[in-house]
Amino acid sequence: MEKKFTPSQVEEKIYSFWEKKGLLRSKQGKPYTILMPPPNANASLHAGHGMYTVDDVLIRYKRLRGYASLWIPGMDHAGFETQFVYEKHLAKQGKSRMDFDRKTFYNNVYRFVQENSGLIYKQFKKLGFLADWNRSIFTLDSHVLQQVFETFKKMEGEGKVYKDEYIVNYCTFDGTSLSELETEHVERTDLLYYMKYGPFVLATVRPETKFGDTALAVHPKDKRYKKWIGKEVEAEGLLGKFKIKVIADEMVDPRFGTGVVKITPAHDFNDFETGRRHGLQIKQVIGLDGRLNKLTGSYAGLKVKKARQKVAEDLEKKGLIIKIDKNYSHSVAVCYKCKRDLEPMIIPNWFIKVLDLKPPVITAIKKDRVKFFPKRFKRQILNWMEVMHDWPISRQIAWGIRIPVWYDVEINPNLFVTFLNKSGASVSSKIADLLKKYNFSEIEEGLQKLIADKKAKYVVSINKPKGNYLQETDTFDTWFSSGQWPLVTLKKDEYKARFPTDFMGTLQDILPFWISRMIMLALYMRDEVPFKNVYLWP
Repeated sequence: MEKKFTPSQVEEKIYSFWEKKGLLRSKQGKPYTILMPPPNANASLHAGHGMYTVDDVLIRYKRLRGYASLWIPGMDHAGFETQFVYEKHLAKQGKSRMDFDRKTFYNNVYRFVQENSGLIYKQFKKLGFLADWNRSIFTLDSHVLQQVFETFKKMEGEGKVYKDEYIVNYCTFDGTSLSELETEHVERTDLLYYMKYGPFVLATVRPETKFGDTALAVHPKDKRYKKWIGKEVEAEGLLGKFKIKVIADEMVDPRFGTGVVKITPAHDFNDFETGRRHGLQIKQVIGLDGRLNKLTGSYAGLKVKKARQKVAEDLEKKGLIIKIDKNYSHSVAVCYKCKRDLEPMIIPNWFIKVLDLKPPVITAIKKDRVKFFPKRFKRQILNWMEVMHDWPISRQIAWGIRIPVWYDVEINPNLFVTFLNKSGASVSSKIADLLKKYNFSEIEEGLQKLIADKKAKYVVSINKPKGNYLQETDTFDTWFSSGQWPLVTLKKDEYKARFPTDFMGTLQDILPFWISRMIMLALYMRDEVPFKNVYLWP
């Protein structure tokens, strides 16, 4: 006998014995089911994955009590998260996603994910988990893609999916829009510029967006400016003199700055809503690349922060800056991954209407069809469901499940397309103009990005329709696909006995991201909650 016990010398043999004897698989008895929260397939396990130990203990305990306990594992492709991790991997090699065409980049990420998935499964087995690895599921498996398609098709057919040119938080570094939940807010001190605007003085931290201003707003009860409401005023700008209308709106805080606010509907959430109420023109002056566009004259091409500095300097030279508050503290929206400032942008996005989807979720939770532990999370998820807005489900990234929407290029001549030609050069223009110089197959083969406005005609199909159709390049928000995890893990003949599943344990910070969406989509597609008990870890 060895003097010192070395677990590594025997654990693998023991686990291999379990596998050969079928001890990881469910036997006869009363069903007890846990679906493993699929870890992101982009890195090795970390301390947080220790939460799976509770699942393992429950599965073992129920097995010993005679239950047919089943623990189904899997892996999440994790869309934006994985693309971000892979791009950091590329950066170490001195490369970026821009060095590859869309197909090559996708295939490279897929290989990266497969390598990491193999490592993660090995780590799980070293922990001795009693999961049925023969049932492992990846969220890009064909049957998962089919389920995601069926859900989207059903929602679109029932009018629960729509496309709109709405203002969203956009990360110009990662090249995608982000939902409210993917946005962080940091307190920061910035310069607050007091700027002459015709007969007024107003305060702003973003002088570079003044090229997109389409109104000035005051509070309707602010006596200082009552005589100006509804009138146009002339103002001096960096591109010459211009006229702008003064409107009254209750969103203006008379106590902020001077009580006059510039309205830039394309680059501010409050201004966007104000613009809608008043039918204001929308002028987008910052592109998806984070640079000022041609509407800004000589400032075109400058990145936002450099443009801010340059515009402020030039306004000061023209005597249009009255004073600068150097200690203005405010909240700034940043990307939860790269921590860079987000730009409010108006871009076409796909949305799910949640108005009709929320009530069944709220009712089910109130009736304890799903129980939460600790109990305080019941109130937390109900509060979240009450205020939940329409869900933006599209992301402008290459890695993920492409939205199964196709556009006929003949009836949609204004599709804006970016593709790589046979020489590898990036070409961008309206599809009608591109087809005058290139054949359709070359455009289709090199397609990088497609932007279709909300009025574009489309068909929903998992396969390409016959004819000259281009597929939407946006991918689904990963929470839309992983939100259907309970719908893709069980076999068809298991749903009667094992659905709802018995236990779901996960981290509390994804309660609104994931748990709420799983309940919503399960109720929508199967008229049943996906699990009976949820335990949330700090």
